[in-house]
Amino acid sequence: MKLLKYLAFAAAFLVLQGCAFTKATLDVKPSPDVHVAGPLGDVKSIAFNNPQLLDSRADKARIGWKKNGFGQNTADIVSKQPVEDIVETAVAKALTDSRHTVGDNGAIQVVGTVDRFWFDLDVNMWTVKFVGDVQCTLDFIDAQTKQSIYKSKYSGNYSDEKAAGLEKTWTMVLNKAVDKLIEMIVLDEELAAALTKRSTQQVSQASGE
Repeated sequence: MKLLKYLAFAAAFLVLQGCAFTKATLDVKPSPDVHVAGPLGDVKSIAFNNPQLLDSRADKARIGWKKNGFGQNTADIVSKQPVEDIVETAVAKALTDSRHTVGDNGAIQVVGTVDRFWFDLDVNMWTVKFVGDVQCTLDFIDAQTKQSIYKSKYSGNYSDEKAAGLEKTWTMVLNKAVDKLIEMIVLDEELAAALTKRSTQQVSQASGE
């Protein structure tokens, strides 16, 4: 009896996915109406260069797999924009939401790598767990001296459990994972301290102390 119920769920899950053998393209981006306050916003306004990230993922062909009701991979899930562009936008939003500026000829360069950008489906007996995981490494570099000010890894994770879900749900989960990544940057006390220390040193040097 339990097996029949599971088979029924698996069949329903397959139907609710649409075509499980057709590539899905997700339009992932930070949520424009989500703004996080944190230590980064307490730092005196700084001009940053546009973030420049490289995709360092081992698997660059996809950001996830479509799966059938038995958990078997059936088709690629990809992003509409390159993952490095998505994360660059997220990093820039973390900075501008914190009252800093981002553009050309900034005082601080932001470089790094996208280490993970993945959407997963965990098919259970009666529900499906949708998981988004975004990870990057950022290095904040003084544009004049070319010395690293601060380097750290950041991650954004989000999961949701439902009876089923289509591409709209998948996109929402990854969007929220990107929002969590932004939150981790804004809340990084050590980053805020490093930037404040640099600003203090510059003021001291300018005054001849």
